[in-house]
Amino acid sequence: MKRTMLTMLAAVTMMTGASAQKTERLAHIVDGFYEKDSVVLDSMYNYWNDFVAQHPKDEIAWRNLFEVTDRKVFCLGYKKKDWKSGEDLRKQLNVVGRMEKAIPNSYTFYYCAYQDNYKPGLLEKADADKMYADSAIAKLPDDSWADDYELWIQYLIPQRDTVRMVQLLKRYYESGQYPEESLQYHFNELQGMAEGGVYIGPHPGGIIGKLILQYVLGVHKDKVLYDEYAAMNPDYVKDVFGHIGIPFDDKVWNQLHNALLQDQTLRNIMRYIFDHSERPVYLSAHDIWVYNLSQGLPDDIKACLYNEGLTMRYSAKPYDNRAVKRRNIEQRYRLEYLRMPFHPEVRDTRRYEMYSSSGHSMNYIRLLHDQLPYYKQHNPERYQWLTDIFNDIIRQLEKRGYDINEFKGYLK
Repeated sequence: MKRTMLTMLAAVTMMTGASAQKTERLAHIVDGFYEKDSVVLDSMYNYWNDFVAQHPKDEIAWRNLFEVTDRKVFCLGYKKKDWKSGEDLRKQLNVVGRMEKAIPNSYTFYYCAYQDNYKPGLLEKADADKMYADSAIAKLPDDSWADDYELWIQYLIPQRDTVRMVQLLKRYYESGQYPEESLQYHFNELQGMAEGGVYIGPHPGGIIGKLILQYVLGVHKDKVLYDEYAAMNPDYVKDVFGHIGIPFDDKVWNQLHNALLQDQTLRNIMRYIFDHSERPVYLSAHDIWVYNLSQGLPDDIKACLYNEGLTMRYSAKPYDNRAVKRRNIEQRYRLEYLRMPFHPEVRDTRRYEMYSSSGHSMNYIRLLHDQLPYYKQHNPERYQWLTDIFNDIIRQLEKRGYDINEFKGYLK
């Protein structure tokens, strides 16, 4: 019965795109079911494979076929615990090779070739990746989805290509797909930092919103952003170190990069920043477990991290971080937007549709509730103000069907 229902759901999804005047991209919500059922996945592949045969110039149909094929490859490798079998299937289906003949020099071909590690002729992988990425960015459509913007911004960060990166950041922001709540959260993270502070992000998701704030909206431009995800590029590290004001040369890079494991290199770089930066250094309090490729931070570093609200500050010397946290709550953070939403529901094309406002609002309660006992004893008005904000958040979460018992527990 389950398989029948899934197959029917897949058919509805496919026919929705086919019946419209313009082919529609498969929504990401599809991932939730078709990766679990090979019959549904095969059905979707056959549908889009037949569709591109009949409409060989339809870029969106090719993109859908590519996405379904990529899922088939992943699921086969995962099921067999043998990734080579999945890659063999990718070569057999040859979607990108067929796409190159049908829609050469198109955005969709360049995007899929980059994602597929497709190497024509004798090109080295790095050269092929650069060729496909640069060509895709040049042809990026105006109606691109958030995922595409973020992919290419992520590509440009280690390239230190500020000109093209700013162009994409502006287009991404003006597309309306970057959630307002996410920008407000990124703003507040930076707002609680000291002037000229260094923010270490474990992934581009923690950096892109801050880049929009700096380069598009022109705020918090004094902060230095370091993206761990780009840290294996020595030129990128050199550039970041230059902005921080700490030395870098081949000898330093060799010392930092002497480990076989990438997570160890990331730890070495982080330690070097902590030890040599005269600027205060901060990490995300919410994403603290994601650093170093989700391997976590060593105990000696954790012992020197002090929570100041939405961020953790590194300090070798103990200090009254709780006073700083209260200052951020009372003077720095802009929290009134949490009381109620001021815009329609997020569109499906946004990659954040499932967790944007809710996820960030949860973070505020989890990271700031520990100040309630202090306010209750020393500042009743501030206690009531913060409690009211938390209650407003909880009511919004309850309307959306979230389990709110955890958050109510913080207010007892």
